[in-house]
Amino acid sequence: MSLRDYMEALLGLLYPQERSCLSCRSSLPEENSTWNRNGPSGDWPVSLPREPVAGWASEIPLCPRCQADLIPIEPPYCLLCGRHIEEPGRCPECIRGSAFVLSRSYGKYEGVLRDMLHRFKFSREEKLLPILGSCLCQGWNLHMAHFSTDWLVPVPAHPKRIKERGYNQAERLALHLSSYSNIPLLPALQRQIHLKGQATRNRQERLKALQGTYVCDPAFLDAVSGSSVLLVDDIYTTGATAEACARALMEAGAEQVYVITVAR
Repeated sequence: MSLRDYMEALLGLLYPQERSCLSCRSSLPEENSTWNRNGPSGDWPVSLPREPVAGWASEIPLCPRCQADLIPIEPPYCLLCGRHIEEPGRCPECIRGSAFVLSRSYGKYEGVLRDMLHRFKFSREEKLLPILGSCLCQGWNLHMAHFSTDWLVPVPAHPKRIKERGYNQAERLALHLSSYSNIPLLPALQRQIHLKGQATRNRQERLKALQGTYVCDPAFLDAVSGSSVLLVDDIYTTGATAEACARALMEAGAEQVYVITVAR
């Protein structure tokens, strides 16, 4: 144990911090949480089962109300993009097909999940990574674990965005999933063009704006060629980013591309 670790442990004993929900910040009852400021061994652990099991959210530092809000998207799903639809098949936006085989997300981009993703992405709240990473891992368990995958490829961010935010949230999530799934991470994509926010654009407008934005790094062409890739991002909105990245990977020789996100 380093001197810094020792001093932090000592301060924790002398001045214990009240445990609080990382979402709504309400107090966590002592008997319902085994968490402290740095986790039991200095890190936030991930104690997810290898198979989907109800109640996994109880292992992460959220109050019961916020835990209850972390629910997966219910089937039936669109066979391509994974959104909830009333009848099995494809949703209207996916009739034309896509460069990726299918996309799946853990939950809906609303409520607690939306708030945490927004804070993680724009407010540098890295403490939320274990919770969001756990959601991603659970989504992988539910939808992707049975697919053979050679690489996890995070959606890249432009250097200007990384400078603004401090990190690429998709890469952090992909590293979390890589550690859990034992699928190696490959930073195969580069983002060449910096675009302003696309919130007001529809899918077609976004696709047009993203043309030529993503390319495969020449250093990774051999690794991508003939491989099965799982593209990782935080949010699936219109699917334009996933489509643009999948096209770049397929043009580089990938055999097939799947997509996984925390929310949509």
